[in-house]
Amino acid sequence: MQLFDYIKVLFGTDQQWDGLNGYDKIKNSFMTNRFMSIKFPIQADMFNRLGTDPVGQAESWRMVARKFSRVPSFIYTKTSSKGKKRSEWVPDPKALEFYLRVNEIGMREFELALKQDPETVMASIDKLKSQITDDRDI
Repeated sequence: MQLFDYIKVLFGTDQQWDGLNGYDKIKNSFMTNRFMSIKFPIQADMFNRLGTDPVGQAESWRMVARKFSRVPSFIYTKTSSKGKKRSEWVPDPKALEFYLRVNEIGMREFELALKQDPETVMASIDKLKSQITDDRDI
């Protein structure tokens, strides 16, 4: 039995659950614990710490699953794909130079700050860019 077939049975009727054998419960107990730890982290942690056998763990999660009328949405959480990347942010050269001079840092420290807190650093430089004007053009 595949994982999501097992999950449907876990949240399904008692007749379906009673039809499962111990092998399917053991085979899918790890991922069931992972899924249920999204909503019930303390209980999942206690199963791990106590070393509960996989069949007992499956029966315990079945008791919790009876509260739901169908498979809950937290089971099907979406993860971010690794293929998507943020657009590359390029700072304004004048604003960057001013930012480095005022904060008395070099490019190495700037890159480290950009890794630590990118939103704050980018917002600061963008604000500087909007405030800096070239007075010689007037």
